[in-house]
Amino acid sequence: MCAAMMTSLGISVYSDNEEEAAVEEAVEEASEEASDEEPEEVITEEQAFAEMELVTENDKLALYRSTEKNSTSICLVDKNSGKKWFSNPVNAVNTNAKKAQKNDLLSGMSLVYAEPADRRTTTVNSKAKGDVTVESVQNGIKITYKFAECGITVPVTITLEADHLKLYCNTSEIVEEHPSTSSGKLASTLSFMTSFGAADRDTEGYFVIPDGSGALINFNNNKTGFKVYTGPVYGSDITPVKTTKSYVSQNVYLNMFGIVEGDSGLVVVADKGDTAASINAYVAGEINTDYNGCYFSFETRTSDEYLMGGGESNPLKVFEKHGILVPEIELRYYPVSSDDGSDIDYIDIADTYRDYLTGSCGVKTSPKVEENPLYLNFYGATIKKKSILGIPVNVKEKVTGFDDALNILEELDGYGVDDMVVSYKDWTSTDIGEKITDKASPAGTLGGSSKFNKLMDYAESNNIAIYPDVENQTFKSSLKYMTITNTAIRVSNAYSRQIVYDLAHGVENKYYSSMSLFSPASYNKAYTNLINSYQKKGISNISLGSLSNTIYGDYGKKAVSREMSKGIIEDIYSSAQQNVGSVMADGGNKYVLPYVDTVSNIPISSSKYDIFDQEIPFYQIVLHGLIPCSTTAINSEPDIADAVLTAISCGSNLTFDLIGTEASELKDTRYDQYYYAYYGNWAEDAAGAYRLQNDILSDVAGQKIVEYNISADGNEIETVYEDNTTTVVNFENDTVKLNGTTYKLADYFSEGVVG
Repeated sequence: MCAAMMTSLGISVYSDNEEEAAVEEAVEEASEEASDEEPEEVITEEQAFAEMELVTENDKLALYRSTEKNSTSICLVDKNSGKKWFSNPVNAVNTNAKKAQKNDLLSGMSLVYAEPADRRTTTVNSKAKGDVTVESVQNGIKITYKFAECGITVPVTITLEADHLKLYCNTSEIVEEHPSTSSGKLASTLSFMTSFGAADRDTEGYFVIPDGSGALINFNNNKTGFKVYTGPVYGSDITPVKTTKSYVSQNVYLNMFGIVEGDSGLVVVADKGDTAASINAYVAGEINTDYNGCYFSFETRTSDEYLMGGGESNPLKVFEKHGILVPEIELRYYPVSSDDGSDIDYIDIADTYRDYLTGSCGVKTSPKVEENPLYLNFYGATIKKKSILGIPVNVKEKVTGFDDALNILEELDGYGVDDMVVSYKDWTSTDIGEKITDKASPAGTLGGSSKFNKLMDYAESNNIAIYPDVENQTFKSSLKYMTITNTAIRVSNAYSRQIVYDLAHGVENKYYSSMSLFSPASYNKAYTNLINSYQKKGISNISLGSLSNTIYGDYGKKAVSREMSKGIIEDIYSSAQQNVGSVMADGGNKYVLPYVDTVSNIPISSSKYDIFDQEIPFYQIVLHGLIPCSTTAINSEPDIADAVLTAISCGSNLTFDLIGTEASELKDTRYDQYYYAYYGNWAEDAAGAYRLQNDILSDVAGQKIVEYNISADGNEIETVYEDNTTTVVNFENDTVKLNGTTYKLADYFSEGVVG
């Protein structure tokens, strides 16, 4: 987890490889700071609301603002439930907090500004350090925040839309004094309405966090000794390269979070600037306040570190020098409530976000939504060092040739698997050779074009969809794509060289050479050629590898931010959909969902941070009945029975990693992580998994999930679909009930795999 402290602490923000002692010291200073304000009388929300004035309203919502001069406090009223969502807690001045935290709670905005000359950042908030002006605009208000301390001015507009409240910032209107000079101060991170919907200690509810499959953080969960949660939307920018591997975490695939309070809820969406956004969440007592809060922060300038003289300590921090490359920031606040006044839950949050995807983002129901196939990941070949006449040579080592792939599919068909979706990785010579692939050319190492065509013909005749996958994230130099000209540049002005980490110790494994990170500025050329090549060869399915789950920038002269990279990727996926046909996402960030027919390799767990209270399949609930998705490889899991039951409970298809050679052949290759995947050990169990998912899920593949109930002890999960079909998985007995009929995992899997 990121060791950076939340911007709401009112202290400098640190990267996750800086000393945690600095953060702890700042927290201690903040907690010792005395408040010189006298306690005010505690008031009710109704009393606070009575002091506000109406700004605008429509049939569903009303927007009010404080009558206090230049106050930024607002209130969003959900007319359906009567729920009032305040931007700032009405009793913030009476909270058990120090002055700095009270100011955070009462602020409309916090700003992290960078001082490049001193290589440091400082956080200020609008209550303590800002000069605020408020004026009326059509359907809302405009707030201008001016921070004299750093000479930065940030204007935002807050308007009421048909079904949501919108906060919008055009970053071209942000004013920075002398940003290009040595004494200039830069807007580094912006956070708006960080206390919107904050809940006090008397309120019951939780936050819905789209970390991995999804997680809940209960209000007042007493986890005050753990770190606050910070999750970068779509994962961290990988252009900077860390010398040690960070904690392994899941992606935040979706640009939202949710708040649930009894009969009311709120879905908060980072609609624009989402690639620069992070979700931040804390509970009462965690940062010296009596409130639970969740909000987005936006990194408007990327930073990096470099070591002088190859040293290992005291890295120097540098900041992105091309100005703010995130053109727009937009937050949307969607109130959620039931028509009959009953309590809502995360299913309702998922439904609201789903409506956002289909209504505002162009996501459509996939033509494959009714299908219930077995998903497979095949791995073609890799580079292996061999000694030839005593000379070490890198050679292409076949792992799953086209003949092997055909044999695997025939064997699975013999076991009764009649519907399969295959992601075939490393199938071109350039992909195997770790170079950029812009041509659909089957590798001779795997059998060449004739055997590839034979495989594809067999697949077409047997209800099998093979998605030849291309991975162009990291590469070695070639005549067409050279590391000198096509490598992403770090903020520190160094080439971004991605390293392989040692599995045991998390440091660089120097047995493998580093690889260059392919610049997003070079995407268009490579992927336009690739898509044209698929089209010419008549290949109608395509997967573009990590392009759907990893996004980064190029901070050299080409100046491509993550936000700009997202636009390039969206255009590529749109072109693939129009010119190739069916598109698969390998782990699907929100921005690719309008263009894909299926999503593979979605985790069924979260990052398991200490602050989390429960894992939920939020991603799967959002997409079920809209776009089919599958799990990460079931046979890579330490507890296969648990993984299968969890997948069945959320209606997810099952995935297996399969290779055509024994694990011993993978030693000293980048494929050594697939030591478990030899198909001879898994074909029968993969077929059993397919039969199980079909027996349970075949009739509900195209339906929404309307209830998902986890028992108090966690041993049972009940799932209810639109037509009232109900499944109940039992983790203690390894069983699944479908409308009262019991299915045992032991009847589908070999002994030792389950039971």
